[in-house]
Amino acid sequence: MVYEGRIYETDGSEAIGVHEAIDVRPLAPVPTPSSIRIFRSDLGANSENPIFFYGNPACVVGPSQLVNLPSTGSDFVVRSYLGAVMVGGGYQVDTEEAEALILGYTLVNILTSRSLEAEEKELGIGFGRSHDLGIAIGPVLTTPDELDDAMTLTKNGILFSLSSNIKVNGVEKSTSNFEEFTISMIEAVRVASETCTLRAGDLLCVGPIYDDAVSSVEAGDEYHFSIERLGTLATKINIEIE
Repeated sequence: MVYEGRIYETDGSEAIGVHEAIDVRPLAPVPTPSSIRIFRSDLGANSENPIFFYGNPACVVGPSQLVNLPSTGSDFVVRSYLGAVMVGGGYQVDTEEAEALILGYTLVNILTSRSLEAEEKELGIGFGRSHDLGIAIGPVLTTPDELDDAMTLTKNGILFSLSSNIKVNGVEKSTSNFEEFTISMIEAVRVASETCTLRAGDLLCVGPIYDDAVSSVEAGDEYHFSIERLGTLATKINIEIE
């Protein structure tokens, strides 16, 4: 976790080490989330009607790690999300309780095959293999109080006025501000708890923040997703494997 510019290593509940950022190479801040819920605004979801599907915790990798392209599927994109990790459990929580359940915010890159996704949509079976390629998380968790002064109330709920950009191989592809997004993380937490008890270590993702048109990748590419004050998450796309 990041607090006041330093990296705090924890055992899940207590700090067991404090490091200067320059001295560490971060792995995934939550190596195996107990669950991953993905809220996608491009499927028609918004803060009034958030919907989600599940990702595979076994797909999680950390910053700057390689993600392989499989021989199955094509038309690959990296979709970027704001992620939140839960600090504790809750069932059918209200908005105030939902905010208190967030341990920290992080960045998430999800490698997706659009060709497999199209097949799944046609079959009407929900998303599976298309999102089962690689989920990068990091570089760290940033505590909510670190972002208090960036919090703003919009028509879509409480969001953050933070600038963002994506780059592929060092070339900037697009910029945005998370204040313009359509799903509030606090509302996503509340909705996720309506039907199932949230647990410590659960990861919620809201996005994608950028269109597929600027997020396509090929073998050998390096994709960078940045949000002001949350850092940069680099994801390296490896060669196709048979």
